[in-house]
Amino acid sequence: MIFLWNFSFVCGLLFHILQGEIFTSVYKLSILANEEGKLLRAFKKYIGAQIRDQRSISLELQRLLNDLESAVTDSSQNQRYAENPINSFHLLGRFVYKWPVVYSNILCTECRLDDAALYLNTTYQIVNTNIVHWPGEYDVKASAQALLRLRTFYYFNIDKAINGVLFDDHCQPLNPSQVLKIIRIAIDNNLLNEARLWCEALLRRLPFTSYQDENINELAIHRFLAAIYNQAGMHKKAAEILLQLTQSGHSEVDQEYEFYKNSINETDEKQNIALTKEEYDNHYKQLCRENRKSPQEYSKLYCFSSVTSIPYYNAKVEIANLQPKILLFHDVISETEAAFLRQEGSKKFVRSSVISESSDRIIPGADTVRISQTAWLYDGPGIVEKTTHRVGLLTGLATKSSPRFSNTEAYQIVNYGIGGMYHPHHDAFEKPLWGPPNKNDPLELIGTGDRIATWMFYLNDVKVGGATVFPSINARVPVKKGSAAFWYNLLPSGENDQRVLHAGCPVVIGSKWIGNKWIREGGQMLQRPCDLNP
Repeated sequence: MIFLWNFSFVCGLLFHILQGEIFTSVYKLSILANEEGKLLRAFKKYIGAQIRDQRSISLELQRLLNDLESAVTDSSQNQRYAENPINSFHLLGRFVYKWPVVYSNILCTECRLDDAALYLNTTYQIVNTNIVHWPGEYDVKASAQALLRLRTFYYFNIDKAINGVLFDDHCQPLNPSQVLKIIRIAIDNNLLNEARLWCEALLRRLPFTSYQDENINELAIHRFLAAIYNQAGMHKKAAEILLQLTQSGHSEVDQEYEFYKNSINETDEKQNIALTKEEYDNHYKQLCRENRKSPQEYSKLYCFSSVTSIPYYNAKVEIANLQPKILLFHDVISETEAAFLRQEGSKKFVRSSVISESSDRIIPGADTVRISQTAWLYDGPGIVEKTTHRVGLLTGLATKSSPRFSNTEAYQIVNYGIGGMYHPHHDAFEKPLWGPPNKNDPLELIGTGDRIATWMFYLNDVKVGGATVFPSINARVPVKKGSAAFWYNLLPSGENDQRVLHAGCPVVIGSKWIGNKWIREGGQMLQRPCDLNP
């Protein structure tokens, strides 16, 4: 059987799907990892057919098979492979840099395809359909940025990460080329101290690696390190690094050394490498790492059993903060219900968006603000309606959904991406019930006022990271499967409670799923009457 391959189709297809932003959902990355196994099987079948028919195989294809086989076998068989950000970095890199080379070596313009090559082509088409969007360079860069973000939040050991250990979770080690890519992206984002630390770690690792690349050697890395110090305004330090290399016979090194030396101005010379404003610690990042309440504050927190309108149904409640009150309800959603919400949400995922404070416009989630994918599930007969009713029982608020003047919004199902997070924000819009309607609201919510309260189901566990934190009040709620966090966004007077500024901390290892149910002011007059005193 023969098949004429139209290579321009693939080029057009790849251009069309570069904006998939797969890095924004670990769930989608897990699908990618599973589907990669199909590509490997088809590739091995093609190589096997060439050997059987005694046809020559290029050294590049043999090298690619050796590079891909072990890693892809692991990625396709380990269901949690993509939950490690270093593994995801590898995964995206293979799809962007290695699999296209496989196809370009086998499939070409006007090629005649034998059965094995045709099977490989068909497998590619099936995989492309299943993953919806083929990853692009943007995904790889974003995954490298995620590793840098996780480093500045959680201070993981860079040497261990390069060797394939992240918070005691083992993964595929990073090769020098990948580390250098992380360094370049750190420099591009002005994360100069991070770039320096990764450079120094790479220098320590280089003597022990078998990785072969004539462009990656001790000399090249020292030049990067000098450039980092120069960009930081430490020209003297940059010149000192290259001084010992000026006798190596490389004219570029000599020129750079002279440039750095001539840039030295002792009065302006900095003593420490410059850090960007957001590169290192603030209270938000500290809370993401650990609880920050004092022993005196902790001594006032407690758990209790809360009654509902159904005599036999009580709730297990933990107080995470007293004023304003942040509550954590335990064992309030079953595994079956959580799985249903995850499954239904995954069918409708789109890139999470944020609302611009200056214009009230809904805009895509910026990579430095929100990294996740979102779906909306409306109440209907079955699990969704049942869980919404339960929220009403547990909070004492009206949660009935209706075509007009609904008490609650649809469920927002969210899955976070690599290093996924949501920077500090308020859930309320500052659009009170007595003011003009919010123009962004759907029909069923027009005239229902602001988000009086937030209910957040935790639909699974996360191994490391992902806590919900409230920087203004020093509160931290860890992810716990089957539990739900609850707080009021508005004061009794109807004004926005600025104290409940909150954030979703970056997920280090795991796939974080949440289900948000926002309760509106409309319908709460008897449940939570207004009060002129805050």
